[in-house]
Amino acid sequence: MDRIATLLLAVVVVVSTVPAGAAAEGTQSDPVTLTVTVENEAGLAVGGAELTASWDGGNRTATTASNGQALIDVPRGTDVDIAVQSDDFVRNTPYEVDDVGDESATVTVAEKGTATVRVLDRSGAPVNNAAVQLFHDGETVVNARTNANGIYQSDAIEQGEYALRAFKERYYTNGSTLEVTENTSVSTRIETGSVLVTFDVRDDQFDPARPVKDAVISIPKFGVTSPTLADGEATTSVPVNTEFEVEITKDGYETATETLDVDEQQTSLNATIQREEAIRLSVSNSQVVVGENVTVDVENEYETVIEGATVTVDGEAVGETDDRGELTFGIESAGANTIRVESEGLEDSATVEGFSPDEGTPEETATEAETTEDESTTSSGIGPGFTSIAALVAALLAVLVLRRRG
Repeated sequence: MDRIATLLLAVVVVVSTVPAGAAAEGTQSDPVTLTVTVENEAGLAVGGAELTASWDGGNRTATTASNGQALIDVPRGTDVDIAVQSDDFVRNTPYEVDDVGDESATVTVAEKGTATVRVLDRSGAPVNNAAVQLFHDGETVVNARTNANGIYQSDAIEQGEYALRAFKERYYTNGSTLEVTENTSVSTRIETGSVLVTFDVRDDQFDPARPVKDAVISIPKFGVTSPTLADGEATTSVPVNTEFEVEITKDGYETATETLDVDEQQTSLNATIQREEAIRLSVSNSQVVVGENVTVDVENEYETVIEGATVTVDGEAVGETDDRGELTFGIESAGANTIRVESEGLEDSATVEGFSPDEGTPEETATEAETTEDESTTSSGIGPGFTSIAALVAALLAVLVLRRRG
């Protein structure tokens, strides 16, 4: 009696340890028999049709009897698609059964037909790789391309009325209707065309964003370039139904790349570009007496002051810029002093000429040299400073002196 009680207790323990999810999974995968009836558009049973029922993780096939019915075991609660194959009938899209339970499904099929579509250009030449689309009852039945001869041949599709679209990159779309019968053939024409695109380029570092003049709009695919005007806009023509990359460039600005998909309507593209990162150094004076101070100002590419930039003179650090982007320091060496500023990997430089107070500034030295030269050339009666009039007067005086002596 004790052994039986022990065994029963063990069974209870094992059952209680089975996860609830596992039990639910077992219930969900329980098979259910789905009754499928296939009939044509007149409501007549279609026997001998091959059915393929597919669901996530599996599929099963069956053949309809003479009464058009077939039984298919599928997992309960799953979504099932039923495809039909028949010698005389076809269905463009699978029949869908959602959340299968104890139920039946009636699948309607139509007589088979085919469509041959030939796409020509305006001159009547075949268009290779043109897109051909057929729509029936709101569904896309065909989405294919023509061959080298401009022809598309469909597989078996339902007979009936379809919407036909033919198009290609650089060509306008041609839309029409097509009545598909057992063997249908049709030709359709498409023409090349273009559409206007307006580009608006702005610098969004400003608030509000400012238009960028003389930015170059480049479309490499079509070999198109166009500069922006003062309002930041440029307009150009591109082929219809195209997708392409646009490059926007300007000296001192980072290059921007955009992708544009153009259909058959005039469109626009709003783009933004920013200046290339830069650091700019300016000095208060390019020539100073040794021992005197100079002040440097440091700004970024948008003329915003840079605080904490490192300043060096001939490689020796002299300090960092303050919250106004400034630093004042003395020039201790005569000759050319290289001032360099650096911040976040960016740098700029300038030269300040230092000179001794005894020597005077380079401008003063040059002025004194010129003055000395002028004085030296005009101090004597003969020389570069001796004018033609003075020479004439001297000659006359010499003649008078000779006559008196005579």
